[in-house]
Amino acid sequence: MSNTKTGYFILADITGFTSFVAGSELEHSQLILSQILSHIVTKFTPQFSLVEIEGDAVFLYAPVEKFSRGEIILEMMESTYYDFRDTKASFRRLTVCNCKACEMTSGLDLKFIMHSGEYILNDVAGKTKLLGNSINVIHRLVKNKVTDLTGWNAYILFTKECMQNLNLKLTNVHLQTESYEHLGDIETYSINLDEQYKKLIEDRTAFISEENADYFVEKNYPVSPPVLWEWVNNPKKRSLWLEVTDWNPLERPFGRTQKGATNHCANSDFIENLLDYRPFDYYTSEIKGDKLKFKMTGKFDSIPDGTRFRWFIKMEGNLPLWIKKIYSRFTLKFGLKVNKAFTKLSELIEEENSIRYVRDI
Repeated sequence: MSNTKTGYFILADITGFTSFVAGSELEHSQLILSQILSHIVTKFTPQFSLVEIEGDAVFLYAPVEKFSRGEIILEMMESTYYDFRDTKASFRRLTVCNCKACEMTSGLDLKFIMHSGEYILNDVAGKTKLLGNSINVIHRLVKNKVTDLTGWNAYILFTKECMQNLNLKLTNVHLQTESYEHLGDIETYSINLDEQYKKLIEDRTAFISEENADYFVEKNYPVSPPVLWEWVNNPKKRSLWLEVTDWNPLERPFGRTQKGATNHCANSDFIENLLDYRPFDYYTSEIKGDKLKFKMTGKFDSIPDGTRFRWFIKMEGNLPLWIKKIYSRFTLKFGLKVNKAFTKLSELIEEENSIRYVRDI
């Protein structure tokens, strides 16, 4: 049996760190670096395995078969970057320290390099190492010309092989070829994370809270938010546990599942329109049929042993509030059969975890 596997590799690299350390107090700069690196590791594991911390970068990998939808990995990188930016902003607002390290955090940024290819796991002195030409490729790609040619400091760079394996059809990408000795030409595709973050905070938030909902249900699941997010937001996987539905993707703006994307239920002829989409925090959608229209927010909260998932529903129209509350409860409990669906989802998650456990032995 061959030990060669195919995997995804990610290098999350903090940009601006060299000048940050050189111009600030070492103790504080190292503390800030440690906090940022720990945050990155937390966001990616356990879906990805940590290979090691490489100075100011995090190196991670995962077998390709671990992901049924490549876009979920892109969402993980974007979500990590958005949290990184929010953390920087809050740190600047809240800090009472006047040292140079705290003042200079605004100069830090984050980029991701992602590649896909073959590798072998090798045990060296009790520590797992990855071997293969793909490992050389991703590390060489850290030194690239993206910033020189675009001015971007925050971006995701994909190799052509990675884009093909992820089955991503992105628009507004920067294409360029990198050349390295012994590796030759490598085609790359890059997207601007800073631009996406600015758009995210400018967009109007659509969120149904518990106070504003007509009805809501909740359940805890023993998996991380990204895993549960995929079960809820991948139309095909959602249909496996929400058995009264048969969801299929329709519109995907710019090739992405994002605000403005739509899904169609073949069983009920409902159309779902995404109004707000914030992996792996929450999403809000509007669901319309011939005589029924309602909005739903799905909220994902990390808890010590997994994720708490809550569905908030709010009926549209001019009916009295008490009727809306009854109708919302009826829609979830009897129309969607949500209790049975949540039980089925638990069973599917347990089955998936068992398969992965056996495969990893």
